[in-house]
Amino acid sequence: MSASSLISRVKDMASHVVDTFFPSDSYEDEEDVMESNAEPTAQIHQAEYAMEQRRVVNGGTVSFSGASYGASTSTPRTPSTGDGGGTPLTVHTTKVAELKVRIHRPRRYDDVGAAVKQLKQGIAVTVNFDCLNGPERRRVCDFLNGACYVLHGTARVISSTIILYAPKGVDVTEMVAKPL
Repeated sequence: MSASSLISRVKDMASHVVDTFFPSDSYEDEEDVMESNAEPTAQIHQAEYAMEQRRVVNGGTVSFSGASYGASTSTPRTPSTGDGGGTPLTVHTTKVAELKVRIHRPRRYDDVGAAVKQLKQGIAVTVNFDCLNGPERRRVCDFLNGACYVLHGTARVISSTIILYAPKGVDVTEMVAKPL
């Protein structure tokens, strides 16, 4: 058994353990149902959206020339046809990503579940370990480090009793202080 397959098996088992103890919220299933119901509606109303500017998911607008732009009239781009007569697009984004950070101060091992749920939701978590004794502090820290690893996040030590756990997609960098 190679090292990479062993690591992937450990990741799968740890992911299964996290999902067993902290199942996903029911609203995720509702979002999947709403998305599947939205597909036929989007196809019906596709002709209504042929205008000069369109709003996109992130809050910006897409500008293009010509009111006949759409899936029914555009030619797909392929390597053999070059650009296919497509219209150049300009994307303007105005929405800034919102970053949430929660502060947790667990008093026992059972209090850590909320922090892991928030990590699963993409929310960064700062944990203050000052209310825990030595062995329990290590247990909580090991559990959070494992959950962060399974979720492809990062952990950064802020002080001797505070650690920042950031989910996947959140870049945590340390600024080096310049001497005065």
